[in-house]
Amino acid sequence: MKLKSQRREIKSIDLLPLINVVFLLILFVLIAGRPTTNHPQQIEVATSTQDNAYTGAAFGVWLKPDDKFYLSEGESVTLGEIADFVKSAGIVEQGLPVELIADRRAHAKPLLAFRAAMAKAGVGEIRLKTQYDGAAK
Repeated sequence: MKLKSQRREIKSIDLLPLINVVFLLILFVLIAGRPTTNHPQQIEVATSTQDNAYTGAAFGVWLKPDDKFYLSEGESVTLGEIADFVKSAGIVEQGLPVELIADRRAHAKPLLAFRAAMAKAGVGEIRLKTQYDGAAK
């Protein structure tokens, strides 16, 4: 009597689709999960010695070295136009902060004028964006 020998089938797991999915998830997290700011490259921000966690503001204004205010890379705007935009966008009603990205070469006079204009418009909080310098302690 001849017995049939049973062959064991070796089952393998195909890992290639799993590796592809993991790779795509890593790419997605690197691209979509990166926080971005509207920081223009030509502005050199002031340094600070206190390290705070960055929380973005609802609205950002740039003060460039020419002591003019900008909302984007386009034309400069006046403080009245900024105040009108803040009111029309509902930033005051929602109690949201305004972020000021000021060049370290800008003068104090426009900073003080900006603070006064935002206070007159009803903005409760202005955040000055700086760069952390831990070596300055």
